Amino acid sequence: MALTQITERRPEAVSSKLENLRLVNTFTGNSSALTISPDGRTLVSGRSAVKLWNLETGELIRTLNGHSGYIKSTAFTPDGKSLVSCGLGDTIEWWNFETGELIGRFTGDSYAGNSVAISPDGKILACGNRGKSVQMWNLKTGKAISSLLRHEDWVTSIAFSPDSEILASGSYDKTIKLWDVNTQKEIFTLDRHLFPVYSVAISSDGNILASGSADETIKIWNFKTGREINTLTGHTDEVYSVAISPDGEILASGSGDETIKLWNLATGEEIHTLTGHSSCVKSVAFSNDGRILTSASADGNINIWRLD
Repeated sequence: MALTQITERRPEAVSSKLENLRLVNTFTGNSSALTISPDGRTLVSGRSAVKLWNLETGELIRTLNGHSGYIKSTAFTPDGKSLVSCGLGDTIEWWNFETGELIGRFTGDSYAGNSVAISPDGKILACGNRGKSVQMWNLKTGKAISSLLRHEDWVTSIAFSPDSEILASGSYDKTIKLWDVNTQKEIFTLDRHLFPVYSVAISSDGNILASGSADETIKIWNFKTGREINTLTGHTDEVYSVAISPDGEILASGSGDETIKLWNLATGEEIHTLTGHSSCVKSVAFSNDGRILTSASADGNINIWRLD
């Protein structure tokens, strides 16, 4: 398999893109489940209920009630017409985005869900749970595909490759596993973190995997070969969330040290440290156009950052 070539841009070129970086709004909402709609207009957050916000004005559009426990993760279908949410209850809720109506529920191994994702082709729903497994369903038929994707401890975070062929899963067992979606076979295991892996993200070109861990580091991996490329240090507490900008140039990380850090993904250089939260940052997410970064904290606030 050919090695992935990473095109490096000069650090100052990436940094110059953030010259106008600024905090533009703050919403009230403690959430570890931030997602931005494909059209960039709506922010979804989750705790005891799923909340939909106008991303520009901060207006609360709608509240979706139905979960029996704390909400851990949300995800949109690629067309933006529906979204799914999972949490400490044992079901995954499927919502009509336009009406707020509950379309249906997916029930798996009766374990709480930590992370939910929908494949970019819109065909498969996956959930990483506290039963140490990843379950998958056919989103069109609702039928279960597999629950054979196993870790040795809770699965904390999952992400699909852009071509929908590979699923990455991070776990409390300190590893990241890559799975062939079609065969449900393990491709390889990445085991260089010292403590639990809390978050995984894949670049839009499918070349890079990033992982954030309780060991206070972020690791950058060649997604094609599993080779470790870099280890990013600078946080002084656990890294709860990582996200890669749509253009693949910037990595955002949220940490228990109350900060968000922005990194040049190609060089590993720390570009900016964003402050403003007064407790651990549990979730970070970019908009599809890369112009907005959102961060949610245990301080009860969601911050909206403008990058352009």
